[in-house]
Amino acid sequence: MLRDLKLAEEYFTGEVDLVEAFYRPCLKSSVRYDRSVGFFRSSVFVLIGPDIIEFAQRGGKIRLVSSPCLTDEDIDAIAAGYKQKAEIASDALNRDIDLIFNNQDIKNNTEALATLIALGALEVKIVFLPEATGEYHVKLGTFYDDTNNAVSFKGSINETWTGWHERGNHETLDVFCSWKENQRVSNNQRHFEQLWNGQNKYLEVINFPDVAMQRLKSIAKDSYQELELNELVDYFRIGKQTIDKESNDATSSKPKRAPLPHQIKAIEAWKKQGKRGVFEHATGSGKTFTALTALKEHLGKDGVALVLVPDRLLHQQWTLEIQEEIPTATILKAGDGYNSWRKPKRLNMFTQPGQGLGIRVVLATMPTARLDEFSHGICGGEHLMVVADEVHEIGSKENSKILTIEAGPRLGLSATPRRYGDPIGTQHIFEFFGDIVEPPFTLVDAIESGRLVEYEYHPEPLHLTAEESDDYEEATKEIKREFARSKRDDNGKPVPSQRLQNMLIQRARIAKKASAKVPYAVKVIEQNYTEGESWLIYCEDQDQLAEVMEALKTKGLSPCEYHTSMKGDPAASLDWFKKFGGIMVSIRCLDQGVDIPKISHAIILASSQNPRQFIQRRGRVLRACKGKYGAVIYDAVVVPLDLELEPGQLSLMKSELQRSIQFSDTAINRSGANKLIRVAIDLGIDPQEVGLVDTDGIEEVGDENGQ
Repeated sequence: MLRDLKLAEEYFTGEVDLVEAFYRPCLKSSVRYDRSVGFFRSSVFVLIGPDIIEFAQRGGKIRLVSSPCLTDEDIDAIAAGYKQKAEIASDALNRDIDLIFNNQDIKNNTEALATLIALGALEVKIVFLPEATGEYHVKLGTFYDDTNNAVSFKGSINETWTGWHERGNHETLDVFCSWKENQRVSNNQRHFEQLWNGQNKYLEVINFPDVAMQRLKSIAKDSYQELELNELVDYFRIGKQTIDKESNDATSSKPKRAPLPHQIKAIEAWKKQGKRGVFEHATGSGKTFTALTALKEHLGKDGVALVLVPDRLLHQQWTLEIQEEIPTATILKAGDGYNSWRKPKRLNMFTQPGQGLGIRVVLATMPTARLDEFSHGICGGEHLMVVADEVHEIGSKENSKILTIEAGPRLGLSATPRRYGDPIGTQHIFEFFGDIVEPPFTLVDAIESGRLVEYEYHPEPLHLTAEESDDYEEATKEIKREFARSKRDDNGKPVPSQRLQNMLIQRARIAKKASAKVPYAVKVIEQNYTEGESWLIYCEDQDQLAEVMEALKTKGLSPCEYHTSMKGDPAASLDWFKKFGGIMVSIRCLDQGVDIPKISHAIILASSQNPRQFIQRRGRVLRACKGKYGAVIYDAVVVPLDLELEPGQLSLMKSELQRSIQFSDTAINRSGANKLIRVAIDLGIDPQEVGLVDTDGIEEVGDENGQ
């Protein structure tokens, strides 16, 4: 019985083991558990261990109310009325389910969670604030025994490992017992019942979305007896067994990976530059691990760091990397739906220097870190190390607001740190982080070291139709007129207006979507594809993707598609391709943060004139993996038929030729660009000039990433 337990009125992590002193004894004595928490994220699943299964086998029931982890896009959609909240919740929960389905380490725990839901032991509801203007953060719980005694608790603890365990966050817990403080317990019970039944007029509660529910039930067992309790990962007990053996030094645990020679050399050179600089290392060379090695040394026993990433995908990947390499670090996440940093003084207190505060890492997306609320909230100074992944992103007009944060050691990472067509943004990057750490680790270095595979490069010159050519020429005339009307900087150069940037983007899409590209892709596949290979066709947009899909299907092939706005589950489609290969038709599948080492062949139908983008995509095609000894890249290159009739395509031809020559220089078949060079000479273009002159190809400026 709960009444027989010796419970304190309040608990603090660090002073007592909350799991052993409170959580586990109450669970063992209870038949019902009501809980409201901040977020229903993938971390909740690690709590499904033997104790919960035994609780369920005794007939125990759990009712859980939590907020979905919403992105900024989700919130905007709700506010604008684009989607119903149930649909938004389903999308958010499916993102979390994707994470746990892909984590083999907790496979048995995931099956146990699904079984609890399927057999009715765990019931979940989702809570929203009006118009998603905030998040439900009341962390309340009540245990009940079979004599209706109740123990209610309230505090800062989430239903996560870091919330309950002494090695996690620093948390507080206030406890109320029905036989001592019945009124406080009754108040908490009333609040939960009103919440559960949708009777709180300030909150909206919905049932767990059917789609997410069915996905979980699809892996559920038919009975608890089918679950192997000894196969469940009990994170509480793991922590208890190992805590006495581990120190809080980030370097104390034996590393699973050791730095390679080029990584050691880079860190030493960075130190000689006063721990300031940018690693210009090829995609696939291990930049993240190099940075983590430097980061661990800085963190020591009580260090603090700020890691900046451009998007949610890299935010998730860095979370896993930090947990893997620095398991004793406490991570405060900002962005990608995480908002606890907004609590009064939370960010400032978390980033304070001082002994005894432990190892701390703030992991933030750049769109969040550039907010005044964030930069003013952080405790800057020489104690704070700043690491920026894909550092070229931080030089944009909006993201560069981050560069006001005071910091000691500073490290930027990018295969292409210089911003294309943006010398001012590039200057801001190097002024804050320092110069390139010499020597760069090039694509050739990465191939020679075995980090990337060798590749063949086959460009194919294609032409616009007469109608497309007319559209391109007309767009060029309009662009020239807009250039003439543009303001000038101090050096007399035009300052591109937003209108001009949009015009350049629209003109570039005429070439990217040239109608000759679809039959070219089909021809390449028909002549070269072999069953068992992994081919990726890179498209400009959904219209072009649909055309390629349909054309391949008419040839009796079975391509799959991948893009973030597709119907169904994009992550599942990507996982299928990673496992089984085939032909994938995609949009933005080779951009930063997406890794598919298995790709053996790529057809590039749409490529930016921005060198950063095509260099990055090439590096991802060349990633090494078991059984992969080389790669092949096919490139659809638009060239004019006659420059006298199509003068507007001159800058396009130069930029296309520049990319092709750069790709060919490091390919096995270095003569790959010869066909294009001959075309250029026939058109009166000096190939030696390419790359030495500026073009007006700035269609990437002002894109959706704020670059």
